[in-house]
Amino acid sequence: MKKTINILVLMLLISFNSNAQNNYQIKRATSFSEYATTQLKLTKEDQKFLYDTFIAKFVKQQEKIKGNDLSDEEKKQVYKASRKELVKTLNGRFDSEKTKAILAAVKEIRNK
Repeated sequence: MKKTINILVLMLLISFNSNAQNNYQIKRATSFSEYATTQLKLTKEDQKFLYDTFIAKFVKQQEKIKGNDLSDEEKKQVYKASRKELVKTLNGRFDSEKTKAILAAVKEIRNK
């Protein structure tokens, strides 16, 4: 009985931690996409595309980093590869000037 209770408590703690991380990612993707949309006067469809793109980026980063005991240099490589993939995805929808403007807006909001 004690073992079952301990397992349930452990599962609850893990789910709360996972939910908190997901909420952080959602909040971050929302703020990035909303800020870029208002700064560049993008459409709602473009905002949805940006949101989906940023969520995918954050989830992939977390999958590659979390629990893999990576060094700081290895994490930098993951972030660099993730940024390249983000730029490639954005260039598929927008021209290079608009992509640069989106990334500049995201950098601005991230640094606040």
